Amino acid sequence: MKNIFKISAVLFLGISLIVSSCKKEEVLIEGCTDSSAMNYLSDANSDDDSCIFAYGIAQGQWDIETNCQELTITVLTQSFEVPLNDMFPDTVQITGEGEGVVAMDINGNIILADVASDGKVTIEEDQKIALDTGVIGEVDVDITGSGTIESASNGDLTLNLSFEIPLAGTQTSSCEISFTK
Repeated sequence: MKNIFKISAVLFLGISLIVSSCKKEEVLIEGCTDSSAMNYLSDANSDDDSCIFAYGIAQGQWDIETNCQELTITVLTQSFEVPLNDMFPDTVQITGEGEGVVAMDINGNIILADVASDGKVTIEEDQKIALDTGVIGEVDVDITGSGTIESASNGDLTLNLSFEIPLAGTQTSSCEISFTK
């Protein structure tokens, strides 16, 4: 009986050593392992150099297409249509200003925006641009807005425009802008 116990104990220890020495094979999951990238893959355990950084891809020349709400300004008894879509250029140059801030040149007006690591874009507060309305001349426009960089070749932005017009008060409109490279 003592021999059976000794043999069982030795056999148990031997099997335990064999089983514990076997390593589980780690499954290789390739992807972007940098948590500050737009395409961060939390399950990845091997970096495949595919990381996309919003701040970097936001910069450069972009083609834009605007879709602005119609704006009619009434001064005293006369109404004027303001062609907002015609006031924006076909392309904009976006440059890096450092620390997640980019500058967008709209007809010589520089607009600053914050770019988050996830691609969210927010126009910084208290910014004005000058737009030539054609009929009533150049007016200052308060501008706010936000959008998203979807990929290295497209994004969108919604601009909210607020005009202070003499004799007409405050007028507002918004523009949906699509960006493509």
